[in-house]
Amino acid sequence: MVKHSICVFCGASFGNDPRFAAAARAMGAGLAAMGCDLVYGGGNPGLMGIVSRAAQEAGAQVQGIIPAFLQALEANIPVSAEEKLIITPHLQERKALMLQMSDAFIVLPGGLGTFDEFFEVATEAQLGVHKKPIIVVNVGGFFDALDTILRGIVGHGFAKPAIMELYHLADGPEAALLALQEALA
Repeated sequence: MVKHSICVFCGASFGNDPRFAAAARAMGAGLAAMGCDLVYGGGNPGLMGIVSRAAQEAGAQVQGIIPAFLQALEANIPVSAEEKLIITPHLQERKALMLQMSDAFIVLPGGLGTFDEFFEVATEAQLGVHKKPIIVVNVGGFFDALDTILRGIVGHGFAKPAIMELYHLADGPEAALLALQEALA
């Protein structure tokens, strides 16, 4: 059996809906239950901390990747002594390592950084750099607007309809884990 490393993009804060934290916890534990390891942004705060702790507590290996300036800014400490942490000089190197080290991508609610990471891997998929699954976990309708924007981009002629196949919009963590299993099979 092949062991997969799954990158999870998500917020360094909790957001204002308890379903976000519950989804992060379910994703971390679910990835470990699938026998996957976690690659993530290396942060301890917010949803990042929740998903990494849940994955590690359920037996997954955890690889954090954080730019030096963020580590210093957040006075960030690893989730646990077992977590591996790579410190990069810039965000660009962080994203390049995440893409290189991961077999698939899960996108949970988050802010600008989360959207930047989503668009980076989606753009690279569109350009044929990779064919790795991208699963967007739509918690409480959080990503409905993203889906609408991308459909609008197609509707206005700025992208081909094929971009809608670059990612899977899953309604919650259970559906996301099922979509991930199918995509990796």
